[in-house]
Amino acid sequence: MPNDTLARHLFHWEKQTIEWAMRLTVALYIAKALEFCSSAGRLLYHNLNAYRVLFDEEGDPSLSCFGLMKNSRDGKSYSTNLAYTPPEYLKNGRVTQESVVYSFGTVLLDLLSGKHIPPSH
Repeated sequence: MPNDTLARHLFHWEKQTIEWAMRLTVALYIAKALEFCSSAGRLLYHNLNAYRVLFDEEGDPSLSCFGLMKNSRDGKSYSTNLAYTPPEYLKNGRVTQESVVYSFGTVLLDLLSGKHIPPSH
């Protein structure tokens, strides 16, 4: 698992899939990281998806692409995959705490199913 993404281990595995214990570890780590990011009252994470979860040399997960969320209607995409994009963002360009929870839920679906969510969900 070193230096690879969660997506690679869920969707593109060659020999064996990621074990359930590791899936749970990843889910808990992401939840704790998102809680930490929101503890200051600011939305500090965006574009959460299985491609943004990286593993280090020891196989520990971490989140990549930190940045302040911005509410905008400039036409820029929230995510590279519409399956992970919160509906309220698509509707009005607004990002809320619920947007982060929605994206986390899509990653949980990835973890539970081991399948990539299609963009037309």
